[in-house]
Amino acid sequence: MIKLKYSESHPLKSHLVNEQYLTKEKFIAKFEAFDWFSLLKELNAASEHQIECSPSLNLDDDEGKSITVSIVGNAKEFEFYVCYKRPTTVKRSKWLGLVKYDYFDKDFCSVIPQQSKQDGLDAFLYFYDRNFEELEKRW
Repeated sequence: MIKLKYSESHPLKSHLVNEQYLTKEKFIAKFEAFDWFSLLKELNAASEHQIECSPSLNLDDDEGKSITVSIVGNAKEFEFYVCYKRPTTVKRSKWLGLVKYDYFDKDFCSVIPQQSKQDGLDAFLYFYDRNFEELEKRW
């Protein structure tokens, strides 16, 4: 049974909240109970200098991989972002794109907007199940 480090990011707090190791079942309960819309309302009511981040849930493993789901927008028009961080080799260009080479990026991050709450939960479940192939395809 794998346990991943869970944490929450709240709009007006500069530190992570509720850092702990959770099983998949406990994480699903936390995900469902997370007060996405109250925190989004708090974010929208705050002045710009008070805001630290968007309401988010995070999972990290000890191999340098993490997944974060955040909500942005307002109560009527909102969307979720899925951020998937992992070490990977990417193609880079130099000399005006004439030369392509492989570059190992230990902190490569995909940030995918316009996701639903269910998409966010799916991403977390793939991460828990270590189904990185599906994560790569979707995010």
